[in-house]
Amino acid sequence: MACTMKATIGLSGSALPARAGKAVRVSSKKTVALKSQFVKSVKIAPVRAVRANASKTVTSMSFDSDWLKKDPLVFVLGFLGWTIPSAIPIAAYPDGNSLFGLLMGRSGELLAQFPTGPMVDDKFWLYLFTYHIGLFTTMTLGQIGFQGKKQGYW
Repeated sequence: MACTMKATIGLSGSALPARAGKAVRVSSKKTVALKSQFVKSVKIAPVRAVRANASKTVTSMSFDSDWLKKDPLVFVLGFLGWTIPSAIPIAAYPDGNSLFGLLMGRSGELLAQFPTGPMVDDKFWLYLFTYHIGLFTTMTLGQIGFQGKKQGYW
């Protein structure tokens, strides 16, 4: 059983209930009826029906617990897809070394002086962050591309 109620629809789309036949008194004792193009007749469903429909919607659209859909092949290929190119020597690096070579070399030097860690202004941090940002970007884009192809997006 549905009841009918007038609602005032504002520009923001929210509905403010208005009582039927309610008039506003102005200070000059004139009665002004609240009518405009924004007033519409709205049917409101009973509360039980709304709750039943909401529960059906929630159960049919439940969150997929395996949202990552991880595949070990993507992580291996992503690791190799970044590590192999980063191991290519580049003339712009010191002594024509590679990013991966500089990171591993500096890591070995720091491990030789083990109890003392790298200083804040050490080049190790630049090598470490550059390598890992590239690695995680490659792995993320690989996962997106692999799942997009697998699920038929392209």
